[in-house]
Amino acid sequence: MTKVYGTGVYDFRRHRVAEYPVGTDALPLPDKPAESRPVSNVPSSITLSEIQRDRLTKIATENWAKTADSGPKKPFSPDLVNEIYYTELTVKGGRKPVPLQRVMILEVSQYLENYLWPNFSPEAALLSM
Repeated sequence: MTKVYGTGVYDFRRHRVAEYPVGTDALPLPDKPAESRPVSNVPSSITLSEIQRDRLTKIATENWAKTADSGPKKPFSPDLVNEIYYTELTVKGGRKPVPLQRVMILEVSQYLENYLWPNFSPEAALLSM
């Protein structure tokens, strides 16, 4: 039987999540060419230059980013919230997930902390339900 580590008394000095040993059959064989290995088309990371060039970063700079060179901020706009939701976070057609890069850029720009929460109104939220 395969031994699963990390399932017992919690050891605060060596905190680990359950570790499963990987068999040699799960590793890619070195004699196979790279083209035959499964490759994901979804990028798992985003570069700093991509973040800086993105349209959401420009919107963040104008509306909620807390930087010295960003200038005066525009007032809160519910239309901007709807635009960001429908263009960036809504997937049309099928059961595809939301593109991770769009969510990552919103997270890096602190959209929730600097724009949504400070302008949250419980009365308006109840009306929109």
